[in-house]
Amino acid sequence: MSGKYFTVKDSLFAETEAAMVNFCHNLFLSNAVNQCADQLVKAEEAYNEALLRNDEELMEQKKLEMQAYQSSLTLTAYMFNEVDEVST
Repeated sequence: MSGKYFTVKDSLFAETEAAMVNFCHNLFLSNAVNQCADQLVKAEEAYNEALLRNDEELMEQKKLEMQAYQSSLTLTAYMFNEVDEVST
């Protein structure tokens, strides 16, 4: 066989394969969301430190970073809401 394989639909193995793929996708997305949330917290902490030091340039940079992380989390939430293959 040249790289092709056949699956029997509606079998125990097909159901197991679908569950495994779904689990892997959920695991990957959960890790990405966790990393994004961690980076958002770090950016917020750096922003607060810059605010205390009155460092306008660093405050603007951290504000942009926070907006990017918040947008990423919002996009992920929309994706979870719209895509049927992703379970929560």
